[in-house]
Amino acid sequence: MLEEFGSMFFFQHITRPFSNWFFQLGLQAAGWSTAAVLASLRDESLFFDLGKINVPTLILHGVHDKVCLFPLAVAQNKGIKNSKLVPFENSGHGLMWEERDKFNKQLTQFIG
Repeated sequence: MLEEFGSMFFFQHITRPFSNWFFQLGLQAAGWSTAAVLASLRDESLFFDLGKINVPTLILHGVHDKVCLFPLAVAQNKGIKNSKLVPFENSGHGLMWEERDKFNKQLTQFIG
């Protein structure tokens, strides 16, 4: 499962050494915690709390995300007052690596 997760996590091509490093990260986590996170992703519904968020919120999301599909980001944007959604057209779930310059620029502007 972990070996295939890298191809699901990233939209752009990643090198074999980077893929191996990413795979090793998964192996460092305790197996029970990885399973618990996956169950949580499958079972949790946090939409009821979105309306309680009352601070400016930046939502950065890869359009090609296969871990958390893009419509989730759209729903978050609609549910959180004062939120800003920035789609990353050339990214999956790993947008902080795939489009790191855009990611850093958007985050810096939002914090500034």
